[in-house]
Amino acid sequence: MSFAKKIISLILAAGITVMPVVSTVASAVEVTEKTQVYDNTIQEKSKDLDSEDNEPFNVFDIYDAYHEMIKNNTRPVTTTVKTTIKTTSTTTAATKITSTKTTSATKKTTTEKVTTTIKTTTAAATAVSSTTAVSTAVSTGTTATTTQAGQFPDGKYINGIDVSQWQFKIDWQAVKDSGQVDFAIIKAGWGMESHQIDPFFHENMQNAQAAGMDVGIYWFSYALSVEQAKREALLCLETIKDYSFNYPVYYDFEYQEALTTLSYATLSEMIEVFCTTLEEHGYKTGVYGSGSDFEYRIYRHVLDKRPVWVAEYDTPTVTWYKGNYGIWQYSPKGRIDGISADVDLNYCYVDYPSVVGVNPVNGKIPAATTPVTPPIPVETTTTQSWNCKIIDLKTTTVDEWDNYDKSEYDFAMIMADTADLGLVGENIDKAHSLGINCGVIYDCKVTTIEKIKEDIAALDLQLTGRTLEYPLYFNISEKNADFVKCGFEKNNAAYIATEFCSYFEGKKYYVGIRAEDKALGYRFNSDLLLRYDVWQVKYNNDPDLYTGKCGIRSRYNAENGGFDIICVTDYPEIIKRIGLNGYLPAPSITENTENTENPALQGE
Repeated sequence: MSFAKKIISLILAAGITVMPVVSTVASAVEVTEKTQVYDNTIQEKSKDLDSEDNEPFNVFDIYDAYHEMIKNNTRPVTTTVKTTIKTTSTTTAATKITSTKTTSATKKTTTEKVTTTIKTTTAAATAVSSTTAVSTAVSTGTTATTTQAGQFPDGKYINGIDVSQWQFKIDWQAVKDSGQVDFAIIKAGWGMESHQIDPFFHENMQNAQAAGMDVGIYWFSYALSVEQAKREALLCLETIKDYSFNYPVYYDFEYQEALTTLSYATLSEMIEVFCTTLEEHGYKTGVYGSGSDFEYRIYRHVLDKRPVWVAEYDTPTVTWYKGNYGIWQYSPKGRIDGISADVDLNYCYVDYPSVVGVNPVNGKIPAATTPVTPPIPVETTTTQSWNCKIIDLKTTTVDEWDNYDKSEYDFAMIMADTADLGLVGENIDKAHSLGINCGVIYDCKVTTIEKIKEDIAALDLQLTGRTLEYPLYFNISEKNADFVKCGFEKNNAAYIATEFCSYFEGKKYYVGIRAEDKALGYRFNSDLLLRYDVWQVKYNNDPDLYTGKCGIRSRYNAENGGFDIICVTDYPEIIKRIGLNGYLPAPSITENTENTENPALQGE
């Protein structure tokens, strides 16, 4: 812009700054003339003849000059200030100063109140939080949510937790009696397949409400499209249909593959379709996610429609998200009476039971009773047990069978992955030559159906013409880190296991699944684990996540740094009697007997 233009723009901008002086008069004048739009790109009269570049005079330069004059004004302009500007410039200045001081004093008062108050009361209840909170966090959170219905007054809040299968079995009466928790959000499931319902959901819902807890529900999303988000909503509806509660149903929207590969419009539409699908069935919904994702990846108008539950850790306040939120998940490391594992901790600033009422609208919240936690099933197949030794072909040669101690171990399991499948046959032969009963563990390291079919063919070749006295196990990595390292997605382990097990089941093998406890409870559906035998591996003394029937259990022994492997099923008797794993059936079993169900269940 030329020097002459800058001078004119500054003069015009200065005139703009004094316009509020006469704003009340101007607002009273009714504009009756037709507004003319001045297009400076085509009007010849807009040319500045003195300009060296002879460019059109741009009216937006005035706007830029105006903001150049006021950009150093550091005081925030609030809605109250803007209203006052329409009166006089003198009043405006006074109001701005007063408004700033008042805001500062209010924040200070709220902070001091929260810092010094251990127990507070709300408009909806006489007993609320008793934990020691981060004072600045509560102050900021309250400021961010003051426009919401049901807002607790003066920065007050209540405390809550959110739970899933990773908290294992929960003593909800102890949680309630602790006085540490006012509400709980319970995971119903994840994804869009029927086997992805949280294994502890029904137990948690029933026992939490029986203890008199206020509860809500969340569903973890793995959707990568709007259509998949719709399927998740329908599965969620089917899962929660028998329950009524008084907090929202939250869509847990934090799947990184979706957040980093899909457009913001698609992400926002996925949230919209999930929530509206439930809302059409009478449910009140909300959205959970990280503050940064909400601020920069999701359209604000989608979030403003419904309650927001924001997660930000290791910070004294919610720093990323600038919109309204009702719950802040501030820590994943809480310890609560009645829960054996770490649990997420939350501050809630909104009285959701009074806002939500009953969720869904036609529901009825059950009365509090005495919660009952089912006992962990005790294995009752037999009183006898057999000890096992695993022969891992990665580290063992066929000659080392000569060191097998028959007085210490009753049988051996030969473990091999893709690289070692060609050695399985000769190791079976060596074990049998020494009078040792054995089975096989296929250690899966492949992640596609095509690759598992190749390994199935290679293993089948090794087993043909040979017999096994113990099952053929499909083994998934025992540690979660190994599971991820091998490239498995959350849901495809079950598909690969099904391909392996169904093939060898058709070949009349006694088939099982061997996996770490969390993998059994989290990565396989219950139908699959009921159909085939299960070998559970535990690295700790936490309560079992998988509580179904097991033929073999491995428990880590900290004293010797190894595993105690105990078998409680007489597999050789079952296998030889039915005629599996290369054996002909016993005379009492007809030749046309079909093995269409888990033979372990048939034989007991």
